[in-house]
Amino acid sequence: MEYEANRRVEASARTFAILERLCEVDSAGVSALAADLEMSKGIVHNHLSTLRELGYVRKLGDDYQLTPRLLGQGLRARSNARLHRYAADLCSEVAAHLTTGVVLCQHAADDCTVVDAAGLPSGADLGVGTTLPLTESLVGLVTLIAGSADEPPADAGTAYDSAGIRANLDADGYATGPLSPDHGGCVAAPILDADGDCHGSVGVVLPAGEQARQRVTEATASLRDRIEARFDSGWADERSFATEKHSWVG
Repeated sequence: MEYEANRRVEASARTFAILERLCEVDSAGVSALAADLEMSKGIVHNHLSTLRELGYVRKLGDDYQLTPRLLGQGLRARSNARLHRYAADLCSEVAAHLTTGVVLCQHAADDCTVVDAAGLPSGADLGVGTTLPLTESLVGLVTLIAGSADEPPADAGTAYDSAGIRANLDADGYATGPLSPDHGGCVAAPILDADGDCHGSVGVVLPAGEQARQRVTEATASLRDRIEARFDSGWADERSFATEKHSWVG
């Protein structure tokens, strides 16, 4: 079961709902946002006015649009996350060595967010920042199942066999299947620390050919072990935030 706030602050929830909606539609006016989010125009206007004062949105005619101000927070959050620090270079190494695509995903509420991607074709639509629902993607489900003793609820809308995925994780430490309904097959493995906390998952795209698939599957298991070894040892790299910031363009 996902975390629920003891005393939910609705004003904060509304602010982020507006930000997320603007991210989805690029730009929108007060009336459209109010209709989409089922809020009053006055409430939407007040939130937008505050966000505009703080520099997170700008006004273009009658519409509002996000500014790049959020980019700095996102870059800092990604740079500070141990999952990205410990795994990004290893994922790139595997992608180059096997000539295949690798995505690194971090758990965030009901989704997992791609925090690093390497070797993917341009049309894969899985760049950094892409969100995948936990119950509607293999990388999400292995994260969800590895982080909880409970099965996903029956009404979660998943097309995956969660019981089968759990059995595969228990036996092998990874599962195979479509990365998501919109993407092809992959091997997905959760990343856990020494305390058993799941930080996210890594998904490696499966190529055609049984021999090549077996090679990728074995490499994914090894990649998971190498990442988790860094968690266990407290490994730290020497890359600065400035380096991370410039490496994330594109």
